[in-house]
Amino acid sequence: MKKSLTRGIAVVVIAANVGLVIPVAAFAQSQQKSSRVSSTTLPRTTTTVKTTPLKTWRQQLAAYSSARQAINRTFQSAVESAQAAFQSAKAQATTAAARSTARAAFELALTQTAAARDSALTALGNPPLPPASR
Repeated sequence: MKKSLTRGIAVVVIAANVGLVIPVAAFAQSQQKSSRVSSTTLPRTTTTVKTTPLKTWRQQLAAYSSARQAINRTFQSAVESAQAAFQSAKAQATTAAARSTARAAFELALTQTAAARDSALTALGNPPLPPASR
């Protein structure tokens, strides 16, 4: 009787150890596989980022502002380029007619640059409206 009780306890202990060891080993192996997979693929996220209307508006406003700044920087660099060309032409001009031609070319360049900026700003449209308050 004592022998069968000892065997029964040994069987239960072995079964419990096997029951604990196999899942732990499987978990460790899956962790090793996932670390290899994560180096070649992006991990999936289960959480979703909730965007609020205010956050969306801020992103749209930031994009609008950066586009407007880019248009203005382009305009400013074109004006500076036209001024440099005018100064160079004026320095090389020896007659009044040459200076007048350089001045006319400068004014034409400014007009074309302003027209390009105006059309770009028109194409950009109005800034996004803030979300309605509750």
